[in-house]
Amino acid sequence: MGGETSWVLFFCPSGIWKRTGTGVVFLVRKYGVRSFVLAGVLGAVSIMLSLTPIGMIPVPNLAGYATTVHIPAIVGGIIGGPLVGAMVGLILAFSTMHLFLGNLVACFVPRLLIGVVSYLVWDKLGRKDWAVVAASLAGTATNTVGVLGFMVLFRFFTWEQVIPIFALNGVLELIISGIIVWPIIKIIQRVVKWG
Repeated sequence: MGGETSWVLFFCPSGIWKRTGTGVVFLVRKYGVRSFVLAGVLGAVSIMLSLTPIGMIPVPNLAGYATTVHIPAIVGGIIGGPLVGAMVGLILAFSTMHLFLGNLVACFVPRLLIGVVSYLVWDKLGRKDWAVVAASLAGTATNTVGVLGFMVLFRFFTWEQVIPIFALNGVLELIISGIIVWPIIKIIQRVVKWG
């Protein structure tokens, strides 16, 4: 069992596709139980944040709040890789669907990309401590710009409405993410002996 490669089949919105008689199936190399447990735990944290005031910081603008719900997806991407980050983002998307006025593209696409972008930035910058901060900022920007950009693109809001949200929420979310992601990563790596 030590060096064997095994494969898990499941439906996925992107990746290496294999067409079968029963539909499109995505083949994913099994990451191991630890990665799926990490995705589940961080997904649960995302759900908790989306349902409590901890994840939604009140601000005086159209959005009504700045969010920290995307931070577990960033952590998942950096620690567990892009698949774990995408799984946490998917759980986040499902837990926040009710906030999106029917615009599921704005809900799902940015959320799936948060952890993936965070991982790619962290990896490209050499996996250093300062790269964790840069990756958290990139993941946060992916969420904020992606969600608001799709809301404008699909005409749920206008640019005049979202500019104040970018200015207040975007800056606040970047500051929060830049401050708290690095210590969370360090604690998880030390406790779980990961990375």
